[in-house]
Amino acid sequence: PLVSEHVNALLRGQTVMTPVYNMKTGFRDGPGKPFCLPGANSILVMEGIHSLNPTYTSMITETRVFKIYISPLSALQIDETHALRTTDHRLLRRMCRDYLFRGHSASRTLSMWDKVRRGEHRWIFPHQDNVDWVVNSGCEYELRILKPLVEPLLAQVQPADPCFRKAQSLLSLLSQVNAAPCHVVPSTSLVREFIGDGAFDHH
Repeated sequence: PLVSEHVNALLRGQTVMTPVYNMKTGFRDGPGKPFCLPGANSILVMEGIHSLNPTYTSMITETRVFKIYISPLSALQIDETHALRTTDHRLLRRMCRDYLFRGHSASRTLSMWDKVRRGEHRWIFPHQDNVDWVVNSGCEYELRILKPLVEPLLAQVQPADPCFRKAQSLLSLLSQVNAAPCHVVPSTSLVREFIGDGAFDHH
């Protein structure tokens, strides 16, 4: 695959033309951007759903690869009947990001969720036990931050929508917590990837 070709070229000190994918249009923008590593001892970071796929690093010496699995591993029990499940945690994050940076409605994000989950079971979960390090990116305050951002989006899902029941379930969960302002989230927090204004923003 192209990713494997580019990774190996970069490790050889070459410059590659990295494609730029437009999340709003669903197509690439222009011919791409030239990219190279600044030095022989540089670190190349790969991020995304396919990053743990061994195909991408099969031609690289194993000792030069360090794999990290980052995910919110939620264990927040709100009351006797409400708990923040890891899958719902990730769905709320995605819904916020999809609206702010891709112009998607809550209905569209919900309708795509099954496809996303199938992709995870194919490309992530089979490889997550082979990583070198696991990072729990969940924050206990995160549901309060996401609430004012996604609640209005979920409220727009109509009863005739196939995703209405799931939207109502998420609204019920959000009703159990009080909203908190985004400005309390540090600029270097991973949560900023989903709500914006982060120190490392690149959307």
